[in-house]
Amino acid sequence: MSKTRSVLCAVLALAMIFAFAACGKPADNGDKTPQGTEPAGTQSPGASGEPTDALPTSPTGTDIVYNSTHLVFSMDEFDNRPRQIQPGTELNFLAGNDVPSQLPWNCTSEGWLWSNVYDGLLYAYLGDVTDIRGSIAESWEHSEDYLTWTFKIREGVKFHDGTICDAPAIVRAWEYTQQATPANITNFHIESWEAEDDLTFVVKLSAPCAYFEQTLAGIQLVPVSPTALDMYGIGDNRAAIGTGPYYISSYTSGTNIQLKAFADYYLEDKMPSIETINFPIIADENTLTMALMNGDLDGARLRSVEQYYNLSDNGYEGQIVKTIGGANPLWLNAKKIVEFQKKEVRMAIDRFIDNAAIDQLINDGLGIVGDSIWPVGTPGYVPYDGFYYDPDEGNELLASVGMTAGDIKFHTTVPDFAKSQFEAIQDQLSKSGVEITLEIIEAEANFTYLRNGDWSLQVGSTGYSSTGPYLPWTYILKPDALIKQCWQDVYDPDLYQKMLDEYDLMVTASTWDEMLEHCKQLTVYQQEDFGALAGIQNPGFVAFSKEFKGVVFTTDNIYLQAYYMYV
Repeated sequence: MSKTRSVLCAVLALAMIFAFAACGKPADNGDKTPQGTEPAGTQSPGASGEPTDALPTSPTGTDIVYNSTHLVFSMDEFDNRPRQIQPGTELNFLAGNDVPSQLPWNCTSEGWLWSNVYDGLLYAYLGDVTDIRGSIAESWEHSEDYLTWTFKIREGVKFHDGTICDAPAIVRAWEYTQQATPANITNFHIESWEAEDDLTFVVKLSAPCAYFEQTLAGIQLVPVSPTALDMYGIGDNRAAIGTGPYYISSYTSGTNIQLKAFADYYLEDKMPSIETINFPIIADENTLTMALMNGDLDGARLRSVEQYYNLSDNGYEGQIVKTIGGANPLWLNAKKIVEFQKKEVRMAIDRFIDNAAIDQLINDGLGIVGDSIWPVGTPGYVPYDGFYYDPDEGNELLASVGMTAGDIKFHTTVPDFAKSQFEAIQDQLSKSGVEITLEIIEAEANFTYLRNGDWSLQVGSTGYSSTGPYLPWTYILKPDALIKQCWQDVYDPDLYQKMLDEYDLMVTASTWDEMLEHCKQLTVYQQEDFGALAGIQNPGFVAFSKEFKGVVFTTDNIYLQAYYMYV
């Protein structure tokens, strides 16, 4: 097991220069989790679904709260935030990545950007799907059959360009959404929408959509200024104008995205305080660490366990908080690899992979070994006791179908960001005699392989979130799926039909709870069939200057909710 990490060394010259060199961890590193102990009354999930003590408070004793929807550095600070712009305040927080197109249909995964710039008709308070509140809409109701939804639009809401965000404007904005991404309309059974008057927006569905409220709280249907879209079109960043707490002030490709607080923002709960937010785009990990250490950067999501140790071991004066990342199931492509069409082979692959050892190797044991393909505490989570490491049993399973581990040989492409995890999987499988070769490619190219079905193994989820546990199935299940990952049609058509039937029941359910029953049944089918294997929830770390208060992240992807922050 590798026990090495980088150590930061400071050298003073005209400026501080940082260099990294590998060194061994001390033998007494058992207390190398982030500073502090877990506060009373909060728990984090363990590999078996039972609570563990892995999640800490801050070193100053503030009441950090972490669950499957949010991370709050201090509830006291959060509850007492000023809810007004503080002139002259500025935050520099690491951008998740460059975002060449900031329009909502092109930046769906960049929640750190769009959640601060755009508002939907509704929003999920602190990411909680059971607490949907009005945003642009101040109230709403639905017909008894769930097919007609009527929204009362809050008076005085403006887009960042001054356009009034009333019902007619939303009608036009959705027309552009339909033009840019038709699936954002059809996926939710939207048949028509109209303005009954300036403040009454009516949507009609062709079938009930149990997650319609959650959808309106997400990115799919956020209104964009129709005035800007008329002027610039659906592909021009100058049209990236929403109604959110912040507007995009400037963008320099590969360098920085700057947001400014919107003085005419309308919603007290999300009223911005920090006046200017810079999201610098820093690709190099050493440069990022240097920027945090010398105060050029006020906060960042850390990219590795090594980076956490570099900061904590070298006197970083801010807070470092450990979080747990999203789902990372291992999908097996039974269409690409013929051997995977046998359930015994898929089960044997699971038995040959020691996820606890992988977590220790790449995460220093700070992650969570899953017992489901979805994370503990999220709505789609279903525990399953069939995932475990037992290579002897794996060999027995192969023998039962006349095979040995040596009969399984395949090649797989690997996105560069998952290189270490795949190399660890490769090592685990090779110990049992399974031979796989890896080809490391850029993340952008990996999407093409996924779309074309050219992959063999894939780690990660497609669109899973607490607010949208149904989303992966819309992307991965059906024959014409965007990124097909369920291959039961190849080896078990009867099971595949059951899954399609369950999908139909899920997407036509009338209520969230009813939808969730069918969503979970799809998870059960996939897990018990070993079409996907539970993986590791990798740890995440957030570093932040103590100067800033009211620090809140949603936890599905650790998106900064900048509008809650102040100094």
